[in-house]
Amino acid sequence: MLIKLALSLLLSCSSLSALAQNPLQEGAPVPVLALKNQHDKPADIPDNTRRILFAADNAAAELMTALLDAKAGNWLQETRQVYLADIHKMPGLISRMFALPKLREKPYNIILGREESDLAAWPRQKACVTLIPVTAGKLGKADYACSAAALQNAVDR
Repeated sequence: MLIKLALSLLLSCSSLSALAQNPLQEGAPVPVLALKNQHDKPADIPDNTRRILFAADNAAAELMTALLDAKAGNWLQETRQVYLADIHKMPGLISRMFALPKLREKPYNIILGREESDLAAWPRQKACVTLIPVTAGKLGKADYACSAAALQNAVDR
């Protein structure tokens, strides 16, 4: 039993390491995600998506919140953009008691990465929102918006 547990843990770590070493690249197909949104409902990246917005840390999430709170609730859907947020570093109690209830009040969809491996392959820069264009189901070159002005400018294009 202990050997099976150790082997399982080793394989999990190897998978995380492989993802970190092999991040998503330009030209790769949009990955199929098995994640849920802030309402705990299955969420995916629709086929007609033209841009993925990814917040890998709290600073990037704050930029996204400021942007999206100033937009209409259906803005992401109407502009064919998807918002991914990596919340795996958030302590479970904080997530359940404070963060998720607050996120559930948002009128827009947030696809949440709750485990380290969920969004590990996605490109990121500290305190920046990752913007990835999507064309015909393929990922474009990632760009980064590290300020509110840069993010607003990027999504206006």
